[in-house]
Amino acid sequence: MNQSFELPLRQIACVMLTRYVENHWGECDEDGNPSEASGCGPVATDQAKRTIRKILPNGLYDPNSKIRSSVAHTISTIATTDWPSVWTELFDIIIKCLGGNENSIHGAMQILEDFIYDEKQIVELGPVVISEVYRIFESEQNYTIKTRTLAIRILKKLFYSISLNITDKQEQAPMMNSILTSFMEKLIHYLSMNSGTTSNFMLRTEIVKILTFLVTGMPKYIQSYMERILPVIWQLLTQIADTYVKVIVNQTEISPFPVTYSDCGDDEDELTNFTNMIVQIFEFIQCIIGAGKFRATIKNVLTDLIYIVIVYIQVPEEQIEEWQEDPEKFVEDEDDGGMELTVRVSGQDVLVALYEEMGSEILPSLQEALSRHMNVAEAEKAAGNEFWWKIQEACMVAVHAYNELILKSEDQFDLLNYLTVVRNCLNYHDCPHLVGRALWTLSTYSGSKLFNPQMLDEILMVTLQSLQEDKSIILKISAVRAIYSFVKNHEKPNDEKRALIQNKLTGFLEGILDLIQGCKSSVLGMLLEALTTIITFDKSFAVTAQNKLIPLALAVFLKYPEDPFILEVVQELIKALCQNPHCLQPLQDKFISTIVSILSLKDEQANTAKQDIALDVLTTIVRYSQAPLSSALIENAFPAMIHCVLRSDDHAVMVAGGECLRAYIFVSPEQIYAYKNGEGLNYTMQLTTMLLNPMNNELTAGQIGRLVITIITKMGNMLGENVDLLLKAVISKMQLVECLKVIMSLVVVFAHLFLTQTEAVLNFLSTVPGPTGEPAMQFVFNNWLSKQTSFFGAYERKVTTMALCKLFEYGVTTQDSRLTSVNIKDLVINETTNQSTRVKTRSQTNHQWVSMPALVKMFKLLINELSHLREAHLVDYETESDDEENLGDKGEKSLINNSPPKQRFVSDLYFNTDEDDDNDDDQLTQELLNGPLFQTNMEENLTKFLQNFSSSEHFPMFVSSLTDAEKVVLKSIQVEVA
Repeated sequence: MNQSFELPLRQIACVMLTRYVENHWGECDEDGNPSEASGCGPVATDQAKRTIRKILPNGLYDPNSKIRSSVAHTISTIATTDWPSVWTELFDIIIKCLGGNENSIHGAMQILEDFIYDEKQIVELGPVVISEVYRIFESEQNYTIKTRTLAIRILKKLFYSISLNITDKQEQAPMMNSILTSFMEKLIHYLSMNSGTTSNFMLRTEIVKILTFLVTGMPKYIQSYMERILPVIWQLLTQIADTYVKVIVNQTEISPFPVTYSDCGDDEDELTNFTNMIVQIFEFIQCIIGAGKFRATIKNVLTDLIYIVIVYIQVPEEQIEEWQEDPEKFVEDEDDGGMELTVRVSGQDVLVALYEEMGSEILPSLQEALSRHMNVAEAEKAAGNEFWWKIQEACMVAVHAYNELILKSEDQFDLLNYLTVVRNCLNYHDCPHLVGRALWTLSTYSGSKLFNPQMLDEILMVTLQSLQEDKSIILKISAVRAIYSFVKNHEKPNDEKRALIQNKLTGFLEGILDLIQGCKSSVLGMLLEALTTIITFDKSFAVTAQNKLIPLALAVFLKYPEDPFILEVVQELIKALCQNPHCLQPLQDKFISTIVSILSLKDEQANTAKQDIALDVLTTIVRYSQAPLSSALIENAFPAMIHCVLRSDDHAVMVAGGECLRAYIFVSPEQIYAYKNGEGLNYTMQLTTMLLNPMNNELTAGQIGRLVITIITKMGNMLGENVDLLLKAVISKMQLVECLKVIMSLVVVFAHLFLTQTEAVLNFLSTVPGPTGEPAMQFVFNNWLSKQTSFFGAYERKVTTMALCKLFEYGVTTQDSRLTSVNIKDLVINETTNQSTRVKTRSQTNHQWVSMPALVKMFKLLINELSHLREAHLVDYETESDDEENLGDKGEKSLINNSPPKQRFVSDLYFNTDEDDDNDDDQLTQELLNGPLFQTNMEENLTKFLQNFSSSEHFPMFVSSLTDAEKVVLKSIQVEVA
């Protein structure tokens, strides 16, 4: 806090103090007493804490903003444990600062921006803070725009805290309405003002952010203001468009926006704030489009909205210069929207949002907006404006966003006329960006019946010419993208158009190979993807091209061992070559010796050789080869792989080795078993048991379940007593594992066996002792049933759920004591003592451990799984709801009402009930999922299963163990419960 010291020294002291507080302040127990901070050393003494709390607030008045910000962050960190129970005067300190000078106001606001309120604090302190925030925001004569902007940020944080903590609508509504009554007039006022001393782009951006939050998080409260807000937003967007085009897109005018300097010397570039505001407005519009309450408003201005968005997605001059200097950035920026959030990208996001919400309704408006822009472009070209082409290019970007929609609804869009306009753009050779975009656009529609062979041949010739050495790099990359689309669109139909593309493949190959020299990761990846598509398109052409492509694949593999993107792409190329019988042997001849050399390295050399990557490539080669495997793969690569993994302590090598062994066994188990008169089986057991070693890092067993299943499934009768050894090793590994993915992998082994060899695995688990002496059956079910609701992945989810169905049915039908005698401990919520409707924290909820039969738990899990599947199908209905308050009131919208917190599943992200994972290249998984056992719709299967069981004599006994929530699920499928 001593201002006599030099600023760098004080800043270092700030950092050290912040770290000290984060690591040594500790947490408070329920009585407000500090407790030992876990793993961070001793907690600071009470005297040290008192001293820091006394001195630290002085820093809020410091003239340097970085010091103030650091002090504010440290105070916020302390407040999470000490306020209000220990540091009772903190709020008074903050209020005092808010009434002080510009420096102290900034410091106090920094604290409030970091502050986390609970329900009591937001109710008691919120009104006071809001009053101060409003006072500062409206006092344009007393405070700078920067300070007033900070006030708006705090207001947004308060709105968020209200929505999070005050869930009672009757309590929330008066609080929100009173705030908005005060603020909304001023927010709209400053949003509609031109930049000046009292409003600038940064302030207006923060206002739009607040409006965006209200639309998405609290739409009920903003609805009555929308008739006034939307015209202001629209006026702002249209008024600044001309400035944006002249200053940023074409740079025909110098920026009129000033650059000011803060007290730290940082630039506050108003031009940057200008573009940030446009991005934020587009985000606001996206939210409006997605909100059912306001969608009708968008429909009324649809044509104008598309028109103005196309204006903004014109490519800026600065971006063109960057692309020319760095083609890598061109590929990244134009790859389906780009990685960086720019105005151009945000505009495309708006177009996509319109597509997703309105479908084919949008096409007439798109057509009209395009016609208007084409007329403007023609007028600009006639007037000699050198940038006329940019609006045409932006129109093509817009049309690209609607590619699928237009092809499905050609009768609602004049595609022929539009393609004619785009085709004419190929003549403007002095505009490489326009020609490149035109080629890409034409290629994406080349599958349409409107494309006749003559037209396609002409465009293919332009594409070929665009790859010539003297052409712009931007045009060349666009031509490669076009090649990819031409080939993709004609993979299946064997017609004249396909033959035309085949005739050009040699030229395309040469042009792409010429581009590869010296290119970087993103460009290289795109070129390799195009090459892979070409050789998949024409198998015979691949044979003629292999002499160039195989050395290329090997060179890329050796040069980019640490680039996961390139490695993935080059493995797709290797896969495509392996799947071509005429290319497989030449590829193996080139690759195997190099891979064996890498796998044979030891000690220090091995650590730097990326042996895990070499194993991944070997796995790809093996996986896409046909049995019998070549001598090189069996006699050279197989033992090299085994020895490499067995001597390695690198878990990445171990995991890759397990996958490689699995590929070998999947493709040719007989060859592995027969290798050196049984040595292959010994190697298999050695490597697998090493991966299952409880002392090894558990991450080495992430895919072990699939390896064990592959061994048992594919080697079957060859294993003999090794089956028992494998399963005992699985149980031993399960004992010390904590990672969910690994537990799931191990459980799936037994789930799969229950489905395929029920009696054998029941015998095994009931006779083999578990880690604590009880039968292994008890141990396995304890680990499985307690984690089932968290399992994820299409195969894993399906196999474990189906195994539970089979086990439950078998156990109930046979009353087999091996199953009926198993009891497990389960954590449940005691509903009888927890009647309050008030939301409780985890610590307040009355959890209780109970013992229940494993079959009862299975029944509950099957009901839970059905509930999850049914709710997943209702998500679309919920998102379409116009009134957020009604979601919980519509019968089956929530299948478990008034229940404890529902189980949430990681698999929500990508588990589909009856569809294979098309992106999963795991042949074993595909083979298993395509088997007759898995050809069922899981929701229908579970529904019928539970309905059938309801007529069983055992049903009443199981129903008596259900919660009210679980009974609701059964009632939803017309199962009567007492």
